[in-house]
Formats: sequence, structure tokens, C-alpha cells
Amino acid sequence: MIRMTLAAVALALTVTACGGEVRMGAAATFADAPRISQDDLADATAEWQAFYAKHPLDRSVLMLPKANSLQGSVLAALIGLRVAEETADERGIEVTDAEVDRFVSTLTGGQPVRFDQVAMRFGVAPSHSRQFARTVLINDRLAQGAVDEEASVRQVGDALAETARGMGIRVNPRFGGAYAPGFPLGLLYAPDYDLSKPAKRTGGA
Repeated sequence: MIRMTLAAVALALTVTACGGEVRMGAAATFADAPRISQDDLADATAEWQAFYAKHPLDRSVLMLPKANSLQGSVLAALIGLRVAEETADERGIEVTDAEVDRFVSTLTGGQPVRFDQVAMRFGVAPSHSRQFARTVLINDRLAQGAVDEEASVRQVGDALAETARGMGIRVNPRFGGAYAPGFPLGLLYAPDYDLSKPAKRTGGA
């Protein structure tokens, strides 16, 4: 199930730029939802760094989508979490707090900080780790009915991408660029969404 979260994280790079007005100081904007400001991103990145300093992991086990930019990876995670929530809303998927508690407890033996470490591997700061757990459970529901892991990855990715295309996501190019070679699922593309330019409106995009 953890691998399923990669599809959500990747959506920072797979959506088309559309909708919404450019707003100063934004890391990412959405057509019908609050932006992720550069201050929001800086806070999440600082929180990630502080937690990593206290609970270091070998860099080889980190699965950050942007090899040379922690901020880019954290932004990808923040966008991916939003896309997962929107996908769940659209498809009537409900994940309760009790389910999240049970999932985290089962996975970590009742030590939530261990799950914070799992989330950290994907660029998720501790304050968002419960939402990360929700994303894992949402993705697990989206994968139901798939015949094998490859099919489940494709099924989850397709569902998330469909939702993302309707969210009008635009990413500040400051946080774009080259992503980790071979980052899984084949969903990652360099973003070309420029918040310094007016959004182009294309029919239904």
C-alpha cells in the first residue's frame, strides 16, 4: 500500500495547467481551492528537516521525487495529498479516523513516530503524516478489483490523474526541474506550469 502513495505524490507533475488567477507568493495554485503558498511550503520543508535531524535515515531509503530539491519533493507531496482527498470525495470513498488510527497502529506497533518516519521518506512532514495515512488507505480502495500490482498501480494512477486534471493545478517553475532518475510508475514529467504568466484556458482541460 505504501507504494500506492507514489502515484499521488507524482501528480504534482502529471496535471495540465489550467484555471485560476495567478497569485503572488504561491508555490502551487488550484482552480477551486486555497493555494499552497511559498510560506506554507517553507514551513513544511523546515518541519521535515527538523524531524529528519532527530530521526535520520540513510539517504538511500528516501523516495523523494525531486532528487536535488527537498522543497520540490515536499511540494509534490502536498499536492498529491490534496489530489487523493479530492479523488476520494468524487468517488464516495470514506476513510474514518478510526481506520487511520488502526492502520498506523498496526503498521508501527503502536509507535506513531515510526509512521512519521515512513511518511518522511516520501517528503511528507510529520504534521501531514495522518493525511499521508489517509492517502495510503484511499489508494488502497482505488486499487480494489485490480488483478495484480501492475494493474493496481495503473488503476490508482488513472483515477488520481483524472481528478487532478479537473483541479486546475499550476506549479511555480521555481520548484520544477529534473526529478529523480527512474522515479517509479512512469508518471513524472518536468513541470512547465508558470505562475508568472496568466493561466491558459483550454476547453475542459
